[in-house]
Amino acid sequence: MYDQVAADIAADITSGALAPGARLPTEIELAAQYQVSRVTIRRAVKELSGRGLVVVSHGRGTFVAERP
Repeated sequence: MYDQVAADIAADITSGALAPGARLPTEIELAAQYQVSRVTIRRAVKELSGRGLVVVSHGRGTFVAERP
């Protein structure tokens, strides 16, 4: 399930719906939006971070990575 969430967020990033530097909703908000657990959201964010699409700043949030 996390791969579907990651693919959906990645599509929003690549389409420009989520601009570089934009803050993603919180884990709780994303979990409610996708009707999945926070663990699933964490795995999706970890996947996106590994692909360089998002940057996680502990205590601040998750942000869309700046494009080179």
